[in-house]
Amino acid sequence: MKAFIFLLLINIAFAGFKVKVDVPGMVCQMCVQGMKKNFKSAVENPDKDVIVDLDKKTVTLNLKQKISEKEIKERVKDAGYNASKILWLDK
Repeated sequence: MKAFIFLLLINIAFAGFKVKVDVPGMVCQMCVQGMKKNFKSAVENPDKDVIVDLDKKTVTLNLKQKISEKEIKERVKDAGYNASKILWLDK
């Protein structure tokens, strides 16, 4: 039982932060690559943790640690776009 509780606490401690960002204007694979590049230091694996949906114009991030909304907006802007809405999905 102690081992189970320990593993549960470890899992909670290392659980990331999930955020969904609305980014109007994204239309191509270059947009996808730009987002992955600009968030690569904020996630464990950019290919898995930066999910770009070109149809919905959203970027979902599984962050290693919470970063400010200002930093998210700056990273999106550095990729050439503007974040219109930021929604924290957990924590």
